[in-house]
Amino acid sequence: MIRYYVRVSTLDQRIDRQLLAYDKADRTYIDRMSGVSRDRPELNRLLSDLREGDIVVVKSVDRLSRSAKDFLDISEHIKLAKANLKILDLNIDTSSPVGECVLTILAAISQMERNTIKQRTSEGIAIAKSLGKYTGRKIGAIALTSQSSLDRFKRLYKAGLSKSELAREFNVSRPTIYHWIKVLKQRHILK
Repeated sequence: MIRYYVRVSTLDQRIDRQLLAYDKADRTYIDRMSGVSRDRPELNRLLSDLREGDIVVVKSVDRLSRSAKDFLDISEHIKLAKANLKILDLNIDTSSPVGECVLTILAAISQMERNTIKQRTSEGIAIAKSLGKYTGRKIGAIALTSQSSLDRFKRLYKAGLSKSELAREFNVSRPTIYHWIKVLKQRHILK
């Protein structure tokens, strides 16, 4: 069985590019949360569903994980299940020893890239603060980045809470609630 794993970091990011990149999957698993966290519901489901001979496909290394250690742990789990990992962007397949070696190197590079992004972001924020131009993240910008907060939002929305009640519950503005609902409906997460 071919199992395709798709991940974006937030609800506002689109999965279209990843879905269009591969259409041969028997099953697609989609997480909408940061790759920093190893605890992702659909990734966990994929790993528990693995059977001997399966192929796990990802568009790029960073979709699977942003941490070299987690990436190697996930790869090892796939290997122990007697399955293989294929990375589309790099045409790497762990069914060969060369593919396994290259994968280990790429995991380290992916983590280095993440650390570089964090460093640049911190430096940019520090400069903006020193110039008096940084006011912080907009309220509501990160409230639905975890699967648990998304599930809670869906549950309360379906229970019929008003936009004002949802705004109070999630400590955001009503326009933010309207935006979340619009995005979730576009992505067919809400009806």
